[in-house]
Amino acid sequence: MRIPSLTVLRKAATAALLVAAMLLPAAAAAQAHDVIESTNPADGSTVQTVPDSVVLTFDHTPIAIGTEIQVKDPSGTNVSNGPANIVDTNVTQPIKPGAPAGVYTVVWRVVSADSHPIEGTFTFTAKAAASGSAAASAGAQSAAASGPASAAPASSGSNDGLVLWLVIAVVAVAAVVGLAFFVRRAVARGGQDTAARD
Repeated sequence: MRIPSLTVLRKAATAALLVAAMLLPAAAAAQAHDVIESTNPADGSTVQTVPDSVVLTFDHTPIAIGTEIQVKDPSGTNVSNGPANIVDTNVTQPIKPGAPAGVYTVVWRVVSADSHPIEGTFTFTAKAAASGSAAASAGAQSAAASGPASAAPASSGSNDGLVLWLVIAVVAVAAVVGLAFFVRRAVARGGQDTAARD
């Protein structure tokens, strides 16, 4: 049986390594989920009155289907008013008029541009209840907007897919290197046997 030359094997191993190096960043990018950049009100902030809405800003535009935001008042009641609105990278959730003062917890779940769901929570405190009038609600939103927006907690979306791709890439590279090593030894032994017979 004719054994491939060492030069051919080296070229094949090099080509395999180059392919793995090119596929790894692509796999990582494919598995990357959207990231929440900020919230308004900011996480842990205090506002004068309950705003008429909360706004979540992401690094990419989320998918509308599957997006859900619950704004829970101090008693745990969801005071979200209708569905969330997505405009560019901003997701806005209206709040019902007359919401009471106190600590609010926002529980959010959106679907990334890569179709993977991500979720998280943040809190804020309102010193005064929201008014039922549109003017008072507008004033509450202005007061909330005056506070600096801060980075929201990291999303809890799973990165298991990325880890799997990394493991596969590492195993593939190791397999190619190992195969090249053993074939090289086989070629060397074959050469020694031929020389001994001669």
